[in-house]
Amino acid sequence: MFSSPDLWKEFFETYYRDEMNMLSRKVKQATEILERFRDWNHKYVMFSGGKDSLVCLDLASRVWGDNFRVIYIEITGNTHEKCTDYAYRIAEEYGVELIHLKYEENFFDVLKAQGYPSIIWGGSRWCLNKFKDRPLSKFKKCNSLTVTVSGIKQGDSPSRRNFISNKAVDGVVRVPRKNQWGKVQLIPIYSWSKNDVWQYIKDRELPLNPLYGEIGFSGNCLICPGIKKSEFLAVMEKCPDTFCSWRKAHEKLREDYTKNCLRGAEVVFHKFEDWYRTYCLNRRMDENYEI
Repeated sequence: MFSSPDLWKEFFETYYRDEMNMLSRKVKQATEILERFRDWNHKYVMFSGGKDSLVCLDLASRVWGDNFRVIYIEITGNTHEKCTDYAYRIAEEYGVELIHLKYEENFFDVLKAQGYPSIIWGGSRWCLNKFKDRPLSKFKKCNSLTVTVSGIKQGDSPSRRNFISNKAVDGVVRVPRKNQWGKVQLIPIYSWSKNDVWQYIKDRELPLNPLYGEIGFSGNCLICPGIKKSEFLAVMEKCPDTFCSWRKAHEKLREDYTKNCLRGAEVVFHKFEDWYRTYCLNRRMDENYEI
């Protein structure tokens, strides 16, 4: 199709320019969404330590200045300490107050008792209900949450795409998912792609969570029902304490399974069981990760 190097160069330059123009339009759209609520009180950005919430925090700072607070929710026993340290550092760099919340129980104790949460059926997602919703609901009893900003995108998953299509208009959620997340819920980067997020971070040289370089993700929720195999192996190698906590919990669930009394999402159990058999049931792993 392109026999000349000059034609290839022209093609890629045009493609890159179009991509940059599209990202510029998306940035403009996101800032316009935030601009509508500039003068509102009690604004919060939900920050997980991940790349999407970092972009939302930066956009909010550019539009709102320091007239908002940041809410960071730790998953007790399942959040990397570097993620929490990073959240405090980012809030300090942006000059905004950080609200650090967490549920009193340990994630892996609940995992032993409840089994794996589902990534599809919302009713079994105790991880979200206990470790995110409850601390936020408790905080809301004594504080007003008028506007909250989160970094969900329609390209994250089919369920996110359906949620945005059915319940959001121009970056504003029409039917908030439980009112403890704010009377008005904004999703300013809902139309962005993963590449858009990375390009925005690169262009503005934003301070990325160092765990992306170590384990490939933010580390806010190390063992997640939706975890990828590569991420699981990174946790196994880089986070041995968390890995051993998971292993103990999974072995308890294996016993439940043999007794036909397993709770939780069985399909997720079998996903982790495959990895357990592959990476734990051998002498080498037993030597490296003694319980």
